[in-house]
Amino acid sequence: MLDGVRILAWGSRQAVRLGATLLERAGAQVTFAQAQPAGGFAYDVIVVSSDVSAASERNAIAELKAAGKHIVCDITATGPQGARAGMRASDAQIQAISGLMDTTGFAHGEPVRIGVPFTEISAALYVCASIAAAVRVKRLHGIAQTIDVTLFGCAASALTTFLPAAFAQRTVGRVGNRHPACAPWNAYRTLDGWILICTSTEEQWRKIKSVAHVPQLEDSRFDTLRARVSNVDELDALIETWTSTLTTDECSHLCEQIGVAAGPIVSVAGLSSEPNFRMRHADAAAQIDACGIEGETYRQMSIFSMARLTDDVSLEPRAGVESSVRSCDAGPLAGIKVVEIGQYTTAPLVGKHLAALGAEVVKIEPPDGEVARAWTPGQAGTSYFFALNNTDKQTLALDLKQQADRAHLRTLLADADVLVENLRPGALAKLGFGREALGEINPRLIYCSISGFGIASAYPARPAFDTVIQAMGGLMDLTRGNGQPVKLGASGADILGGQAALLAILALLADPARQAGTFVEISMQDVAAWCALFASGNPEQEGIAVACIDGHVWLESDERFDVAALAASARRERCGSLSRASAVAALVNAGVSAVPVARVDELIEDGDFLADVLSVARDASGAFWPILKVPYRLSRTPARVRAVPGAPARYAEETSRGSPSRWGMVEAG
Repeated sequence: MLDGVRILAWGSRQAVRLGATLLERAGAQVTFAQAQPAGGFAYDVIVVSSDVSAASERNAIAELKAAGKHIVCDITATGPQGARAGMRASDAQIQAISGLMDTTGFAHGEPVRIGVPFTEISAALYVCASIAAAVRVKRLHGIAQTIDVTLFGCAASALTTFLPAAFAQRTVGRVGNRHPACAPWNAYRTLDGWILICTSTEEQWRKIKSVAHVPQLEDSRFDTLRARVSNVDELDALIETWTSTLTTDECSHLCEQIGVAAGPIVSVAGLSSEPNFRMRHADAAAQIDACGIEGETYRQMSIFSMARLTDDVSLEPRAGVESSVRSCDAGPLAGIKVVEIGQYTTAPLVGKHLAALGAEVVKIEPPDGEVARAWTPGQAGTSYFFALNNTDKQTLALDLKQQADRAHLRTLLADADVLVENLRPGALAKLGFGREALGEINPRLIYCSISGFGIASAYPARPAFDTVIQAMGGLMDLTRGNGQPVKLGASGADILGGQAALLAILALLADPARQAGTFVEISMQDVAAWCALFASGNPEQEGIAVACIDGHVWLESDERFDVAALAASARRERCGSLSRASAVAALVNAGVSAVPVARVDELIEDGDFLADVLSVARDASGAFWPILKVPYRLSRTPARVRAVPGAPARYAEETSRGSPSRWGMVEAG
């Protein structure tokens, strides 16, 4: 991993502190500095946040970047270029100007600040992943480079659920605890509280209907996913007539039995008594019980775990192909082969970034393709959502219930460096691809399993979606609209879980001489709880969203203005009768920290978004697609996002119908 890498964490942003904590977990030697260290820099990597540094420190940072002797990673709010260059924005202000805040909250309420510093946490994870990639390049090629990561880019990258509507020139609004493309998906009242229920397939919908016994659910208005989304108000009311007859536990257990994701809203303070958290993190739970949640409580748990892939020491690791790859032109991961078996967001996010960094990624899909391909809006039968999450991959359709297709997968894995999947725990093992079997196939493989609750879990049969994990990981408890828990508009648990997996994989790949196979486990609930504990122990500045005639503005408290004073200032400046731009100008003139709350559909006309985040790619037929750049910039070996996959290919022993890749795929006819 990063053993022996010396890192200086020199910056006041939370992303610097969080990143240093994660880098320590990955084996690095980390030194923290509050001020510019005297003397020379005896470090391999220096992590800074120049936008909130003093002028003299910014000069020193510029000199370090120019010298080219260290990997220098700079975390800023908006980057060194563009109209907002140098903006000393807080996490909440970035949530506001990026559109992230406007996606969180209820449809008829105000935008809600995410209750954890989401953009700082996301930046910390991308920082660590990109540092690991840069360390790999330095070890292979002797090249030190600079890395720039922006909070704005991290925020915009999290909008993959909402940007498709903007691409289709539709207005994007808040959906509360719903999903804009799936239904039923919401928080429903029970006899003693609330239950989150999430469905995404027709099979799950049929199962809910079968146990709910509500005749009106058979109405033709709910026959298709599109129809259910269009009639979601009526649908949710009918679902609640069923859930309200059960306790939360009864409803959770029933949903678990039929394979539908569901769970209660857990408070951060209640994490220590939540069965799965307590089982997996007994020490952290005991400390919370004894001392409450403090500033360092989050450090008592890790967001990833690693173990040997197999205990069979007689298995000989195969020779690695990566050692023969000496050109860095194709990216930090040139020569690395990845198999991805995933859907929706989490594992696909990992595969997308590994591909952007130069790896050859093969995505395994069901025979009919991933369900998310058919979501709307999109073009040519493929959703914008799928395109955003699966750039630069080869896609392959396999029916893993068939012996021949499992044999094809086995061949791929024998020549792979990484396998990443987000299936239910044990699903691959049932198909003959458990840890021991994978170790026999490829003793050098990095196998990363991402699941909602982990392999060793109090809920071994419970499926999980992002919203359920947000509820059961404490994120919804900290994020509230008018006092009611509400999920992050973005798929926060999915995204942060994928980022944790990306970090762990890249930390392992940072050692080109690595030989032993490794099993990496990511529990999305672990990651969510880690974030919630950090936020609870390290509270952010408070603020309020204030309505204007064309939207909202975000006002942030400071030593002069508490929340009550902010509200008074907004009334005094008559913000309700002003545009956002005029309101911000009036408030700033009055000494109040204020920024506009952008809508996602407005990003398409935002110069910084167009220049730094949005890009265009082609698919195999030559059609153009809007895609997102990665939010980290490596100066010498940049990550590149270039292509959108077409229909999944088929694996063929006979390749007469096309030109196969090294892994023997030809396009489906």
